[in-house]
Amino acid sequence: MRYAILSDIHGNLEAFEAVLNDLAGADVQKLIFLGDIVGYGPNPEECITLLREKFDVMIAGNHDWAVAEKTEINSFNSVARHAIEWTIAHLSPDDKKFLTELPLKKEEEGLTFVHASPMNPQDWVYVFSGNEALQNLRVVKNYLCFVGHTHIPSVFVVNEFGELFFFKNFTEIVLEGKIHFLINVGSVGQPRDGSSLASYGILDMKKRVFYLRRVRYSFEATQKKILSAGLPSILAERLARGW
Repeated sequence: MRYAILSDIHGNLEAFEAVLNDLAGADVQKLIFLGDIVGYGPNPEECITLLREKFDVMIAGNHDWAVAEKTEINSFNSVARHAIEWTIAHLSPDDKKFLTELPLKKEEEGLTFVHASPMNPQDWVYVFSGNEALQNLRVVKNYLCFVGHTHIPSVFVVNEFGELFFFKNFTEIVLEGKIHFLINVGSVGQPRDGSSLASYGILDMKKRVFYLRRVRYSFEATQKKILSAGLPSILAERLARGW
């Protein structure tokens, strides 16, 4: 089985379509989305439509819950809050209902999928440090856990001796034996690792390898839409530099 695993599209239709085009010849059997289809970007409705048409597993992110009014938006910074309020005003009742019904976590075939962290996923905790990764991996029964939320691709690994390893700037990871992996697939629609390229992953269970994919897209087109929509200009500026 080969899975495509995406996260944090954030209403960026150009990035989303570029990733789907990249997947066209990838021989993937299941498409997984780890949350935050909306927020920040100018095309939430179109992105939700594509997601509903094409994906097999879909998880809720904190921006999805905020737009669905299932979490308090005052916990977001002013830029994110502006985008959330704009998105609420531009979505249909049916799209909001869809966001409301997204689950927080999904487990299947020895895999765990969650937006932020498997430990109390509704708290939307960012897993940046080794200590945070260890705490979360202790509560995951499966050896492979996939997350998004930070918008930064990374891998935390705990071996059979309890030793922790951390990887960034990788293109593939061999998934050896009974070793626990917490894999962040990065962000399709708003990367924050210093690259403008959309980020997602392909998991090949037969080969036991995770591949990180980076895809070029027309962020200039997205920038123009953001500004035309009256969204904060910083949301356009950051796409060019990946921060």
